[in-house]
Amino acid sequence: MKTQALLDEGAALVRSTQQQGSTLRLLGGAAVIMHCSGTPHREIGDLDGVTRRADVRQLTGVLQQRGYQPETRFNALHGDRRLIFHGSAGKLDIFVDTFDMCHKIELAGRLALDSPTIPVTDLLVTKLQVVELTEKDASDLAELLRHHALGSGPGDHFDVPYLEGLVADDWGLWRTLTGTLARLPELQPGVAEQARALGQLFDDAPKGRRWRLRARLGDRKRWYELPDEVEVE
Repeated sequence: MKTQALLDEGAALVRSTQQQGSTLRLLGGAAVIMHCSGTPHREIGDLDGVTRRADVRQLTGVLQQRGYQPETRFNALHGDRRLIFHGSAGKLDIFVDTFDMCHKIELAGRLALDSPTIPVTDLLVTKLQVVELTEKDASDLAELLRHHALGSGPGDHFDVPYLEGLVADDWGLWRTLTGTLARLPELQPGVAEQARALGQLFDDAPKGRRWRLRARLGDRKRWYELPDEVEVE
């Protein structure tokens, strides 16, 4: 299915779930396109989203009404944190409460802040937390950086106080976010200045005791998880 058709289907899914009292927000490449120019900067092959644990049962019913079928074995093994469905739009990959890849990013309490996607600040973090930066993720990051400035509080900008809070006690997350920003200009030189400014923000953020204790170990101990084989588009 072409990218624009996937974008339309993603927006329709969010509307349908909302009308029936459950919650779904998009992330991944579709969300980046929606939050930026609206014009696809790359092709996407499927849809990714996040829901709240309390909404899983009702959301599953809504999806099945729209012709989506669950990937039974995967959902039985991982359904407490991730679900996969297949429908006319192809694969639909849904995280439950938490975006759990190289790092765990709590999203359940953030879903009411924006629609049809997660807030752009959280979208940025889901892309920056990739330890092995791909061209696809670099392209998405560049698009986000071109279209959004630094700000404070909820809105169509990167929420600086929230970002500072994420790394205040989490050396591992800080290490990955700043490392990704340092590598980004190699693949996307056009956003080198924005990447440097954001990296400086993370470096300058006040750090807590837990951060300082973990910093003593540095890279001698792995600070990230190896994500599941199922990739976020």
